[in-house]
Amino acid sequence: MTAMQVTPYRLTFPHGLHIGVSGVDLEESGVVARADTLFAALLDAHGRAGHDAQAFAAPFALAPPDPPFTLTSAFPFAGGVRFYPAPVDLTEIVSAQQLAQRGKAIRGVRYLSESLWRRALNGEKLDGWLFPADENAEPMQGVALQGGELWLSAEEVERLPDPLRPRKGRLRALRFRRLWANARVPRVTVDRLTGASTIFHAGRVSFAPGCGLWFGVRWLRPDQPITAGGPAWEAALHRALLTLADDGIGGERSAGYGAFDWQADAPFELPAPQAEGRAFLLSRYHPRAEELPGVMDAEDCAYAIVSIGGWLRAPGVPAQRRKRIAMLAEGSLVRLPAELAGDVADVKPAYEAATGEPPHPVYRYGIAFGVAWPGRPSGDAE
Repeated sequence: MTAMQVTPYRLTFPHGLHIGVSGVDLEESGVVARADTLFAALLDAHGRAGHDAQAFAAPFALAPPDPPFTLTSAFPFAGGVRFYPAPVDLTEIVSAQQLAQRGKAIRGVRYLSESLWRRALNGEKLDGWLFPADENAEPMQGVALQGGELWLSAEEVERLPDPLRPRKGRLRALRFRRLWANARVPRVTVDRLTGASTIFHAGRVSFAPGCGLWFGVRWLRPDQPITAGGPAWEAALHRALLTLADDGIGGERSAGYGAFDWQADAPFELPAPQAEGRAFLLSRYHPRAEELPGVMDAEDCAYAIVSIGGWLRAPGVPAQRRKRIAMLAEGSLVRLPAELAGDVADVKPAYEAATGEPPHPVYRYGIAFGVAWPGRPSGDAE
């Protein structure tokens, strides 16, 4: 099986983070920064640095796309432990019998540690690695963190940052320790005409020391210049990250949310997706029309569909809503028609009158970051 190299980038947020949640007001914040959010931020930072943003977007927006790199979404990490999304179909990682017995606990798991995720990637069921049902029992193989939202192996505990790591022989305490915490922070807005103040609340995610989010980049043409005489792709991405580190990502950046420190770690390998083979999504995926319904209609596919809207801003025009599109969520299992699948959709709003429309396309990144996933064994329970 062909391997692909993935470069992980770690982001730590000293002042917290606000990621908007679809259908939820400003008082709530998500934890994961999606690949489409990251791409939009990189594109904007490249343009604000004085470069051609449309040239940056051009190879991604081709049909089919010819990207110089592909992105995962940004998932949690704690010290030396990276976490991955749990699969949509949980029988991919545990037996149907185990799911029937411990369904509530298993369905509460949102992210698997890299060690456990790679075991599942190799076709292994994780029944023997599940943390104990009794919260007071000492784990042997598997450990719960963040109230059971995170699942890791006991052997990975030594790689957690010191503030999270429990005393030896007290692994059960990890269930009650938090990699991140959600809070509602009071803010004040002042009317420009009357000077009257109004209090509102904004959601903020704060991470424990040594914890944050990581995302992966698969470089295809890192050293190719974006334009003649311009920066190469890898250099441009790093410059964009330097800009975003100060400006922040996500919402409520005027309050300091979303600013981060970053570093690139040593590349690692994952199995590259094969044409028509099963793939596990580490990013949102927007299939092209010709890819449907084949990516979704096989018996061994399992997916979640998310509807994504949101707001856009552009120089000289008021903030306005982007077109809403449907995408397949991370953790979905699909049959990709090719190693590179999906597209970057233009979600620029369309009005009867052209007044106030952005003068350029508004891109929503939907190129699949798929990892080859084993097929179901013959007779496997669904």
